[in-house]
Amino acid sequence: MNHKALRKQVFFVKRSVKVLLAVPFVFVTICILFLFYVFVGQKYIYAKKYANELLEFKLPEQTEVIEQDFDYGVLYGGGPWGSGGYPTVVAYKKIVTKLSEKEIYKHYQSKEFEIYFNGTEELKRNSSNQIWYEGIMKDKDSLSIEQNNEEPIEVIIQYRTEFSYPLFIDLY
Repeated sequence: MNHKALRKQVFFVKRSVKVLLAVPFVFVTICILFLFYVFVGQKYIYAKKYANELLEFKLPEQTEVIEQDFDYGVLYGGGPWGSGGYPTVVAYKKIVTKLSEKEIYKHYQSKEFEIYFNGTEELKRNSSNQIWYEGIMKDKDSLSIEQNNEEPIEVIIQYRTEFSYPLFIDLY
């Protein structure tokens, strides 16, 4: 066997070994990324989709957002095992508006959001420091029709719902 043929054979063997090592490495990397998506990213993506029902909802005129956020995980206002352990998403917007209570109610009630006017809500916090609001929602017949041009009012609009997602695996 000549020197040139031996060199080609050694090169081929080295290349084959590299390919054989690369295939399992790529497979393991893909598996790790998939598991990361399932256990970390997937729940966030679906929670954000539900939260956007409120966060992207059109603001009425003469209104501005002063704070908004969403979180997901345990069943807000209960415990993690209510309703089969499904995660709950809660999104809220704190707004300030010159509109009347009745106008705000009319704008947001079509989506069945929770509407808390200043002083009717209570901030709740769980052991994971996740927050949500609970309180008394005014009856639509007791809402004020007065405009608040002189002193705008604060209102909290909140959306809570349980959700599921493909490959639902929850380790709570």
